[in-house]
Amino acid sequence: MAGTSLNSIVRGRAQGLILADTSQHQISRSVFATLALCETKRLARAHTAAIHSLSIDAVQHRYMLSTGTDTSIQLFDLESTGQINPTRCVLAGSGHTNTVTSVEWYSVDNGMFSTASLDHTVKIWDAHAMTEASQFDLECRVFSQKMSPTGAHALIAAGCESPYIRLCDLRSGAFAQSLLAHESASMAVDWSPVNAYMLASGGTDGRLQLWDIRQAGSHVCDFGNSESNTCAHDGSINGLLFTDDGQRLVSAGLDHCARVWNTASPQTPTVEIQTGAENDKPRTSTTLSTKTVEMALTTATDGTTSTKVLFIPSTSTCEVLVVDVCTGEVITRLDAHFASVTCAAWRPSFGELYTGGADSNVVAWSMRKVLDSAQAALRTDAWSDSEPDNNV
Repeated sequence: MAGTSLNSIVRGRAQGLILADTSQHQISRSVFATLALCETKRLARAHTAAIHSLSIDAVQHRYMLSTGTDTSIQLFDLESTGQINPTRCVLAGSGHTNTVTSVEWYSVDNGMFSTASLDHTVKIWDAHAMTEASQFDLECRVFSQKMSPTGAHALIAAGCESPYIRLCDLRSGAFAQSLLAHESASMAVDWSPVNAYMLASGGTDGRLQLWDIRQAGSHVCDFGNSESNTCAHDGSINGLLFTDDGQRLVSAGLDHCARVWNTASPQTPTVEIQTGAENDKPRTSTTLSTKTVEMALTTATDGTTSTKVLFIPSTSTCEVLVVDVCTGEVITRLDAHFASVTCAAWRPSFGELYTGGADSNVVAWSMRKVLDSAQAALRTDAWSDSEPDNNV
């Protein structure tokens, strides 16, 4: 069906019935609609309990880390095929002593990564030796941690069971700053990929905030309608993600909605996506550790820049929603896990998606090869559209 749709789009463009921008957008969507279980690789089941976090290195897009409830950290080489076993690991109990909620590669060097845990710590690791290099004790459970993708500074922002966002300085080994962000727990954080000092935070109070850590007051704005005292979500915010241009921010909440916000006009979301059953009640959740989600986005390097695609794990089903960020329309739903999906990681330039879930599995997805000709047509069309066309 996807192939037929693609052919009709290409024919329509060739006949002048579809404008270039429209055809590029439609072909991009059709390409992503073919995502299916990867036929050339399968990741070994290396965890014994729920997986909470995945991270693919930003330098080579080759190595992926996974971690979760069993406290182990597994390292996979994604260039392998067939059954992929971990190449290195941190054994369960030898690092963190409680659920690991987040793992992330250092953006400019895949020799280092960081983790956060319910054991109150953020740890820094040597990726080659898989040994701990340093740690920060936050004295409360840590739900998320992020390093700036720009590499402009060495600060890790940590969201924890505290109203404060803690900024951990890798260079000094000390806490650089604390931002009083929320009424109770600070669940999710993310740095802007464009402005190295712009930070977003979401909490159990449903508030979504933007910070400039260079300013004395730091707080820039709240997302939502301040006049009516409306928060960004009706319940806890459990996931945040900037688009790669920094212009939009995606938030996920326990109200079973994901919302896309324009950072320049934060009063109302531009898109709203239903991620769970509509009759499920919003939750502030007493089981915070199991309710954080990691979303993923395609990037400008994927060759389908006319469409930004968002991957949203659904904690109320076993699905991953594949969503057009611009329209909020669900392109397709991926269903292979046997329990709630908790995290997703996109492998730029390779057309591969990896998802982790409460079933302790990491699943690999890829786009079908039959679409290579359609992708080539998309790129050719984009190139030709930069030239004057007197026939259209």
